[in-house]
Amino acid sequence: MTIREAFGIVALVVVLQLCLGLLLYGPLKPAPGLELSAIVIAIGMMAAVAGGIATVLVFLFKRYAAERTLRVALMTLTDDERHVFEAILRSGGEARQDKLRRELDMSKSKLSALVNNLERKHAITKTRYFKTNILKVSEEFAGR
Repeated sequence: MTIREAFGIVALVVVLQLCLGLLLYGPLKPAPGLELSAIVIAIGMMAAVAGGIATVLVFLFKRYAAERTLRVALMTLTDDERHVFEAILRSGGEARQDKLRRELDMSKSKLSALVNNLERKHAITKTRYFKTNILKVSEEFAGR
């Protein structure tokens, strides 16, 4: 659910409440003591409640969707790829490839192949930095 959809829900609630208010205040005889101001206040309260619920749902849905995407994406990685990916995450989401090789005690060729696989799967981005690479976790896999 996006912010636009949340505003759509709130707008729908306001329109439905206006229709109900017009129905109560128009063709049907209003109950004694039922003023137009009371109907307007009720519509405002319902819009506020709907807006609050929609806002909470947007934030919960975004968080759940990001966590779910990360879990599903991690399931597609091999053990070695996951090991490299988790090492990049532990280093704050960004790591130099030469330091990562020493940390994981892997050969240059094996780490290079794993990094290329991770880049092909869009799990990380690789940027050239002098004689090594800077590896960053991509937005899709960051879990944000």
